[in-house]
Amino acid sequence: MNFGGAFLSSKIETLSQLPDQWIPKTIIINNNESFTSINHKRQKKKIAFPFIAKPDAAERGKGIRILTNEISLKSFFENSKGQAYLLQEYINYPIEVGILAYKKPLGEIEISSMDMKSFCTITGDGKKTLGELIARNHRVAHRKSFFKDKYSEQWNSVLLKHEEKVIETIGNHNRGTTFIDARDKINAHVLDWVVDCISYLPQFDYGRIDLKISNWDAFKRKDNIKILEINGVNSEPIHIYDPKYSIIKAYRDIFCHMRIMYDLSKSKTKEKKSKLTDFAIGSYKVITQKNPCK
Repeated sequence: MNFGGAFLSSKIETLSQLPDQWIPKTIIINNNESFTSINHKRQKKKIAFPFIAKPDAAERGKGIRILTNEISLKSFFENSKGQAYLLQEYINYPIEVGILAYKKPLGEIEISSMDMKSFCTITGDGKKTLGELIARNHRVAHRKSFFKDKYSEQWNSVLLKHEEKVIETIGNHNRGTTFIDARDKINAHVLDWVVDCISYLPQFDYGRIDLKISNWDAFKRKDNIKILEINGVNSEPIHIYDPKYSIIKAYRDIFCHMRIMYDLSKSKTKEKKSKLTDFAIGSYKVITQKNPCK
């Protein structure tokens, strides 16, 4: 990744290094392409509606859209000129996970954080309309106008008591997603898959793999896994955003990860100065020692 993934990193550049079975169907659209060309590339790659559109070098979920038809695609195209962006197959797996991992000095891979995303869901009470429930939800009230447009036909409908409706399926903070600490799900199968994944990325030292899985057995089978993107040193240990996680522990974990990045940077600098070329070439191995940030 350019600049270690700190900023302006190409998502497609990283994804293209991974096995096809682990990535959604994805195409890159350049800023000078015509709408006809875009639609042709989409159809050739067999990317059906709905699908995801997102800037190739954006961060923190900025500019991500779910496009449901050619009209929405054309509108997105007309408002996104000036930058390259991706069209990516929408993956409907129920579990979205973020795995933060890094490479230790001898090439071992350590997982320091794992989270699971809980998409924003509105629960009815049999009295309030969908619009009223959204307006009262502190996680998405700031996007009321967006949802009013998205759910215009249902806006004034009353949800039944205990009826649940997922109103946003893009997993970002600013879209109302709740992050759940999932480090208790880390096991040998998860570690083994992460090691395999990183083996395809020779320049990887630290970063977060954002992916969807069909169920938790997917890591054991190494199947029904789709990597949405991989971020570099700008990645956070997002288990700290679990509502049940204390702020003291969150600060502790942030400082711990800053130390990990500092040590990695220091080691890489020494490597360059001494012209050692075998720093990260050694064989990968799964380690099960305690998480250094616990």
